[in-house]
Amino acid sequence: MKDKKILITGGTGFIGSWLAEMLYKKNKVTLFDNGRRNALQYVSADVRNNVDLVTGDIRSMNNVERVTKDQDIIFHLAAIAGASSYEKDPLLTLHVNLFGTENILKSVVNTSLQHMIIFSSSEVYGAHAHGVSEHDSTTIGPVYEGRWSYAISKLASDHVAFAYYKKHNVPITIVRPFNVYGPRQIGEGAIVNMMKTLIVENTVYVSGDGSQKRAWCYITDFLDAINRVLRKKAIGECFNIGNPSAYCSMSDMAALISGFSDNTSVTFMKGNTTEIQDRLPDISKAEKEFGFRPRVTLSTGLAKTFAWYKQHVKDIG
Repeated sequence: MKDKKILITGGTGFIGSWLAEMLYKKNKVTLFDNGRRNALQYVSADVRNNVDLVTGDIRSMNNVERVTKDQDIIFHLAAIAGASSYEKDPLLTLHVNLFGTENILKSVVNTSLQHMIIFSSSEVYGAHAHGVSEHDSTTIGPVYEGRWSYAISKLASDHVAFAYYKKHNVPITIVRPFNVYGPRQIGEGAIVNMMKTLIVENTVYVSGDGSQKRAWCYITDFLDAINRVLRKKAIGECFNIGNPSAYCSMSDMAALISGFSDNTSVTFMKGNTTEIQDRLPDISKAEKEFGFRPRVTLSTGLAKTFAWYKQHVKDIG
């Protein structure tokens, strides 16, 4: 990938900062973000000095049209994420995630855009998502539970994206990340929360009884998948991206993380009644279509992530 004009919405976030680092040397990279989270501060000065950063609101069509003009490739990551955020303000979640996505799609109709990669979510598969494939039914919880506003906003965005692909030939590919983690994840997340409290309090907190299960994908494996999506250019397709071999319960995760420090306690707290109970992807489509095979083991990925948090925990609070 070289000599391309690339836009990354949500570009200063966790995954956005890694994408910028991966792409900036041979391309003209623009980051569009409202500045809510700034993982970009942790990349090298060379990266920061060689990307364009545009601050704006994805809900503003004027802002969006200003940055999407004449782009070759767009990575659309901008979204409200984190359980506390979408439970606190489900209306904002819906507005940003759904209407913001349509603004991006609408702005590139009848342009020379070559490829748009839209980041969906594994949450569209519901609370019990064991071995789910891209062709399985999506499942959303009760409408009165605010935490599902995120999942429905992502699912509706997927449908809007496919509608623009079918009606206006917008060249989209949808990826559904399954629990991506690693250095520079400064927002909410089970691993970051556990590691921060381990470092600060020497305690790891577990929500509920710890039986909830997740498959964890290290950031470099996820980036490898995105690289392969770019090369394959599978327009009009949707792919699960995750690591089924890094699958464990939250109590097992707490035990693994607590092992990074001596005399650590594990504390179980009252769980959220709407929590995801099981999340394991079927990635056979990505394996078949472009040879994606995660390589980073859970123990290796956690060790690298913990080393980063130990160095930066005072910065991220």
